[in-house]
Formats: sequence, structure tokens, C-alpha cells
Amino acid sequence: MFPRKNLKLNTGINENTMKLKEKENILMHKKTFDVFYLGNIEKIAMGNSQKRDTEAQLIDRIEEAQIAGDIPITVGEKDQVFFTVSRHGIQVQNKRTKEILQRHPLHTIAEVVQYEDGFGGPNIALKIGQLQVNKEVFQCYVFQCNTEELANDVCQLVRRLFDAITDKS
Repeated sequence: MFPRKNLKLNTGINENTMKLKEKENILMHKKTFDVFYLGNIEKIAMGNSQKRDTEAQLIDRIEEAQIAGDIPITVGEKDQVFFTVSRHGIQVQNKRTKEILQRHPLHTIAEVVQYEDGFGGPNIALKIGQLQVNKEVFQCYVFQCNTEELANDVCQLVRRLFDAITDKS
């Protein structure tokens, strides 16, 4: 008989097909999270600091706004929102009235940052980009989660969707 050591089975599914199916699964994924909306900061011009990364600068701006009283430190039931992440972007909906408060297409999201505020609250900063003449100006929307794990899940889903959309393969 013939030796079978070099025999390979063709299953009809190659590595590229598997990657494509995984990408499609990610793109079809839509998940809603129950979070609290703290507020937003308009027209943030990020400096080109060589000493600090953009995440640290963004968190500094948020904490400055909280100290100034522009963004609350604590949240209440009235601040609860549904934060839906899909391939279309992020939608924020009032939990009580079901009114759509915000829509952020995925291509406008410049950065998603998870951080713990000075009071132990797991927060998410959503930096939305706007190009202006010779300057990058952003808006920042701040949300608080019940747990660090939830904040991490939100950020990871946004990153996976963005990576799947921008994947060139």
C-alpha cells in the first residue's frame, strides 16, 4: 500500500475564510451596556506634549473639568443611559425615556480611554475628532460604569469593531 504520512485532508475552509467569518461576526456584533453619562467637554485642543501621551492629557482635561464643576463627580439614577456599540458607531439613549441623546459614527471616534477617577469610579472617555484649520479639536464625552470589567468590555468592543473595519485583508 501507499504511505499516508503526506496525505492532507481538504476541508474546504482555509485560513482566509476563517478570518473573514471572524471579521463578519465582529461586524455583526451589537451590544448595549448600562452606564451613566457624566457629561462632555467641548472643543478640546490637545497639545503636542512630548512628555505625556494623549490618554494622560485627556484624563487631565476631564479631571480639570470635574474640579471646575463642569462635569459631575458622582452620578445618580437620572444619569443612566444605554450605551450601544455596533459597526455603525455608538448610540447613547436615555434609559428612562428611551430618547436618543447622542450618535457617534465609528469613523469619528478618535480615542476610547478607560480610566479610574480619583474617587474609584471606572470611567470611559470617548474622544470625538473634528478637523479644523491647522489644528485638531476634539469633544470628549465621559461615562461611568458600575465595574472596571464593564468599562473594559466597552472599550474592547469598540477597538475590535474598529480593527475589523480597518483590516485590509
